[in-house]
Amino acid sequence: MKKHKSPRTLSSSLTKMITEHAKMGDVDGALKVFDRIPRRNQVSWNAILSALVANGRIDSARKVFDEMPRRNATSYTSIIAGLSRSNAVPEARRIFESVPRLAHSVFTWTAMLSCYAHNDEPLRALKLFSSLYSEFYELGIRPNSHTFTILLKSTVLIRSLAASNQIHGLIVKLLDERGKICIFVWNSLIDVHAKLGSLVDAEKVFDIMPHKDLGSWNTMMDGYTHNLLIDEALNLFQLMKDKDILSWNILISGLLEARRREAALRLFLSLLKHEEHVKPNASTYTIVLSACASLTMLRFGTQLHARISKNGLYASNTFVCNSFISMYANCGLTDESEQVFHEIPNRDVISWNSVIQGLGQNGCSRKALEIAETALGSNVCNENTFIAILTSCSHAGLVVEGLNYFNLMSQKYGIEPKLDHYICAIDMLGRAGRLQQAYDLLRRMPFAADSVAWSTLLNTCLIHKNITEGRSAARELRKLDSFNTGDTLGLGNTCVRTDEIEELRKVFDVVQEERLKKQPGCSWVIET
Repeated sequence: MKKHKSPRTLSSSLTKMITEHAKMGDVDGALKVFDRIPRRNQVSWNAILSALVANGRIDSARKVFDEMPRRNATSYTSIIAGLSRSNAVPEARRIFESVPRLAHSVFTWTAMLSCYAHNDEPLRALKLFSSLYSEFYELGIRPNSHTFTILLKSTVLIRSLAASNQIHGLIVKLLDERGKICIFVWNSLIDVHAKLGSLVDAEKVFDIMPHKDLGSWNTMMDGYTHNLLIDEALNLFQLMKDKDILSWNILISGLLEARRREAALRLFLSLLKHEEHVKPNASTYTIVLSACASLTMLRFGTQLHARISKNGLYASNTFVCNSFISMYANCGLTDESEQVFHEIPNRDVISWNSVIQGLGQNGCSRKALEIAETALGSNVCNENTFIAILTSCSHAGLVVEGLNYFNLMSQKYGIEPKLDHYICAIDMLGRAGRLQQAYDLLRRMPFAADSVAWSTLLNTCLIHKNITEGRSAARELRKLDSFNTGDTLGLGNTCVRTDEIEELRKVFDVVQEERLKKQPGCSWVIET
């Protein structure tokens, strides 16, 4: 005779089924199982809430949360995490504040801290931690390894070495005395000290770690490359017994950052000899293609194109294709660059920006603007889209079109012009000889002009032999301590060509006063 399961046993087995459906992404199946549970307890309610949150069904999760007869720390943690992923930070904070005092746990606390940190509010995460630390300590709630990892990330985001040192002290006090510092906390400490400029402390943490994993070595090496200490990174790389593709990518990228591009390419070729153990991935090829672009190594780039196509990465990886667009554009092959763009099945905003920029810088501004119009019409645009557009207009002398795009940025597309956009517009006006208009635009900027803005104006003044605005730009550059030898001699040459003898005397006075000397130039050629 078949025995019937008791309601409690049935509820338990059905709750397990909810979790299994959730892991497979079958939320509807999980909801159907939930409806079959005869006696729902806290575990079953939490299971369906977690299933909805994990699969991005936040509206349904809100409804379930509201219907729950009782809630515990797990319930609150799940809904806060779900709201965090949906960028609903104020709502998450309201729910956090509604948690009964005795229902709080390190998980509710950590969930709210994570919500702030992952939604670009790291300072609020640190303030919340500081404000609740004493109260939670009295309740027996101590921050754990995940809490500290989030806090360390927040100190990096706000660029505060003092805050990171305080968090480091707490980690030693609360975790080290119990031998509970996890390996990922050690690695986070290396990372935060290196990124905030305290490389000596990063090295100390690395040296005293009781156990190191591959992530520890990679993080320390990344710290060296972040601070452009490439020789130290190379030494560490040589000492590593095990290396994964991230190890190679960190060093290749670091060599590029340090402008040691040939060394980066040699290291990549060395990686290819170890392919049976470590294979290059999409990130590797993206890094190497940027080196090919900067060195205009077309033959090497086309060889990579063939290799990547053979490996099945081409077209399937948008990042790699975007790198090909830039590489071909830098080598002057606009047709190939445009062809890659059209072959990408899933274009992102970088794809559109890259092809617009590439066409514009190679004199195909009209075609660049046609593609730009398609991007804008599809609302696939960001700040860099308009930099590419303005650059294209500048190179082609399309001042009217460029100013129209500049004005429409905020009016139509809701993107407020930043300093780089103003500099592009100033360059565009200056190249077209509309120097007074360029000078007026620079003066009307809603923020202080930097040396790049004034140098852009000065260079266009020198091209058009305009002493009036050129003198003003030179004066401002001297205030910023950015008026260099080339600027001085360029202004002097302009004075000679325009018979501005009195102005020439002033320039020579500057040369004599500051003893400016022009640095000798040099050039170099790389065979590809």
